Amino acid sequence: MPIVVELSLVFAIMLSVKWGADALGILGAGSLAMWCGILVSTWLLRRRSKSWRELGLAWPTGFKAWRSTLGWALLAVVSVFAAMGLVIEPVTAALGLETPASAADRFQPLIGHPIRFAVYLVVVIWIGAALGEELQMRGFVLNRLADLFGRGKLGWGLAITVHAVIFGALHAYQGLHGVIATGVIGAVLALVYLASGRRLAPVVLAHGVINTIILTALYVNGGVVS
Repeated sequence: MPIVVELSLVFAIMLSVKWGADALGILGAGSLAMWCGILVSTWLLRRRSKSWRELGLAWPTGFKAWRSTLGWALLAVVSVFAAMGLVIEPVTAALGLETPASAADRFQPLIGHPIRFAVYLVVVIWIGAALGEELQMRGFVLNRLADLFGRGKLGWGLAITVHAVIFGALHAYQGLHGVIATGVIGAVLALVYLASGRRLAPVVLAHGVINTIILTALYVNGGVVS
């Protein structure tokens, strides 16, 4: 199956599930859609006799492996927050863009409910977003785009750019500010993924930590985007 057809199929499934879940008012619709996409990606990998492990899904074993993984994860977290302050905010401010207040509406059912919030962090943020998005976007999509463009420096550069644009577009509910922000964050995580030897564990951990910090700040702030 051509790569473009594979990717189109994956995103068609994801967008269909997302639309249906949103219509039903399901909390965590994006994560549900992402994992439905992962099921399709798994099938596509098996058709080519490939596995997620070949794309970097392997947890570290031993002290040195964990030290390396945590080091790369820390680098990713610092790099993302640096990008937020040095790139994303100046660019979006220059364009007069702000995160729409409605972007936080989906989190309102969590405000004032600490147990519900904790469950959401585990199920949606860590399993759905951190693990799910890294598997799908940095694992499957980025590598298939590299297969499409070539695995030289130019090919990887194009793959990172296109995948970042797609990743940003998937967060369109956050407005243009959110699209730009998540696109840049996606590019940073992709660079760390490649620099760490195409290991997913560091970016999964970093993604989870970043989202936990941001969502906890939103929760403490009463669900108000500031």
